[in-house]
Amino acid sequence: MTQMVGHDEKRQTLTSNCWVALNWQDEYLVWNQTDYGGIKSIKVPAERLWLPDVYFYQNAATGYENFLLDHLVVVYSDGSVGWTAPVIFRGHCKIDPKYFPFDEQRCSMKFGTWQHDGFEVVLNGSGNTSVFVSNGEWDLEDLTAQAHKEYYPDTPGIPYTDISYTIYFRRRCLFYVFYLIMPCTLISLMTILTFFLPAESQGKISLGVTVMLSLTVFLLLVAEVMPASDAVPVIGQYYAATMILISVSLAMNVLVVNIYYRGPEKDSLPVPNWAKKYIIGYVGWFLNVNINQQRRKKPAVSNLRHSKAGAEFIPLTGMNGMDLNHSRTCPDSPIPILRLSPSYRSEIDGNRTTYTSSNLTSSPTTGENIALLKQILRELRMLNNYNDRMAEKQRIQREWKRIAKVTDRVCLIAYLCGTVFTVMLMVCQIPW
Repeated sequence: MTQMVGHDEKRQTLTSNCWVALNWQDEYLVWNQTDYGGIKSIKVPAERLWLPDVYFYQNAATGYENFLLDHLVVVYSDGSVGWTAPVIFRGHCKIDPKYFPFDEQRCSMKFGTWQHDGFEVVLNGSGNTSVFVSNGEWDLEDLTAQAHKEYYPDTPGIPYTDISYTIYFRRRCLFYVFYLIMPCTLISLMTILTFFLPAESQGKISLGVTVMLSLTVFLLLVAEVMPASDAVPVIGQYYAATMILISVSLAMNVLVVNIYYRGPEKDSLPVPNWAKKYIIGYVGWFLNVNINQQRRKKPAVSNLRHSKAGAEFIPLTGMNGMDLNHSRTCPDSPIPILRLSPSYRSEIDGNRTTYTSSNLTSSPTTGENIALLKQILRELRMLNNYNDRMAEKQRIQREWKRIAKVTDRVCLIAYLCGTVFTVMLMVCQIPW
């Protein structure tokens, strides 16, 4: 065995370059050296001598041919005949792709006679690997030869001898590790980045879909190399498991985005108590997931003006020093407050300490002020109710966002555990 010319896993064929040497004894080719000037050996074309009809049984070429023809034969004076020539054989070799690309393959090459039975020709042989040169992908581990005696149905009771060579070789896996396994590993690691993107980012889903498509392309490359058989190779199992993990991570990201945008809906439901207790309380504390509280903003001055009463809304200190701004407010919603017109303000300032219950009911301006103050109180109650609703809505939003963040962290940990388990499962199956 000198070289493996090619190994087609898809068609399950082996093309090998072999140096074949056949030796037999022909009693009709004996001469006396002294009668012929001391000639010990001669070389003649193989077609002019008797040749055993030895054929390669696993032939995968277009047709069966007698490879012994068209070569020279060395004939010695004692009747020994030596036939030696390089021959390229292309034969069937069943491939076991289970551990691809960390696999060891075994191919059989069977040689035997077709017409000469075991009473006429007895085959014996041996193999040699000292001249083998690797083709860069396969290394020859061993070569064994074994003689057999077989009976065939076309000639019952008549034995036929053959020689079966078993070739053991191992694949060099560095090429496939670099071009198939490493990209898959990097792609699975890139999926982790989707969990670090914020939920409001649109790239959270698109990145997962892109990674999924990239892995599908590499899986198609593996399918082109491997034969169509029931045995799924280890690398195929790894790709399939990684695709399942990426699909699950994509579903996780969709869930996180759904939870994140559940709060800002118009009629969003409040967070259940069990979710607050277990997810935000226990899981959030264990994973150290905190959401920074929004800074309270100072209420801005509104430009809303009260047209009928001649007043505009500003921070107001009412009569007798009563501060009308002291009410429950939402930090994110400015409260429109009352600013009296100059005429009303001068009248109140000039008579701040002289109003009593008697003159409040008798003075027409006092009645207008009381109506104005009642209207102000109604506006403030409406604003307080609005602010309470807004504060409650923002609280619900913050709680849903916190649940989304905790869920995203839990999904990240689950994906990491699944990735590590997949890698360890593949490594454990490899026959080191």
